[in-house]
Amino acid sequence: YASGLNHRGQCGSGSFAPNVWTPGRVAGLASTRFILDHGSVAGEDMFKEFREQENPIVSVALGLQHGVALDSEGQVFCWGKGERGQLGQGRRMAYEGYRGDGDDGIDGGRAEEGTEENESRTFEHALHVANFYDPFATIFSREGYAPLLSHTDSRVRLISAGMNFTIAVTESNLPYVWGKNVCLNPHHSESCINIRSKPVLDSTYPRYVPGLPPDLRIEKVACGTHHAAMLLEDGSIWAVGVATDRPVPLWDEAVEILAPGAVDARGVASFTAGFDRTVVVAPEQMEEGIR
Repeated sequence: YASGLNHRGQCGSGSFAPNVWTPGRVAGLASTRFILDHGSVAGEDMFKEFREQENPIVSVALGLQHGVALDSEGQVFCWGKGERGQLGQGRRMAYEGYRGDGDDGIDGGRAEEGTEENESRTFEHALHVANFYDPFATIFSREGYAPLLSHTDSRVRLISAGMNFTIAVTESNLPYVWGKNVCLNPHHSESCINIRSKPVLDSTYPRYVPGLPPDLRIEKVACGTHHAAMLLEDGSIWAVGVATDRPVPLWDEAVEILAPGAVDARGVASFTAGFDRTVVVAPEQMEEGIR
């Protein structure tokens, strides 16, 4: 159930009524197959109108104007404002060449031959992009479609929401992020200052986050407004986004911000992120004087 301001649909009621002060059920918490099997007709409004729930919800995360829910079968549902990719569904329209609006430093018009295509395109286009789906199969090649995720890869076990983005971790321990300003702009240059050039762009579909130790399980995730932190099983903490003093946010690769040994991940009582910081609460152990 959700209540509050709703002018961006952030209460998940299926409408854009300005305010929802009586808590109501979030609509559309079911897969397309489940909705169609229960009498609904395929169409743009089928999720808005479907009031049943396929599986128990085990986790909910809220951004500024979007919400994310995780059910017991590893399915993720998003609702609310999605103009900057917060819902992870790709853009509704795509062009043969990227037509920029100036915000990212790229003039409008067709993309020049040989240049990297816009990172924020339709879901179908995303299947061709490196780091989408199985990162180990697609990160080095743009040829053909990325393979479909296995049953384990496609199940999500952890979610968290920042102000305008979301992070999710699959059962196979792969972290994905999507939303506003979460991937590097390949056309940005720090050596060539351009006030119209943004160092980061939106990603309207989930993108794999590289850089983590491959054999360590991600135990918890937490998002601030512009960063996401991950607690690993060895007690180390890694982050992406605004996580260092570098002028460009680190969305291309996770960086270690707390070395192993200071925290015993098994005893962590709380791992959370605020506006611009991360806090971990752990019992006294490991190194003397560290809490």
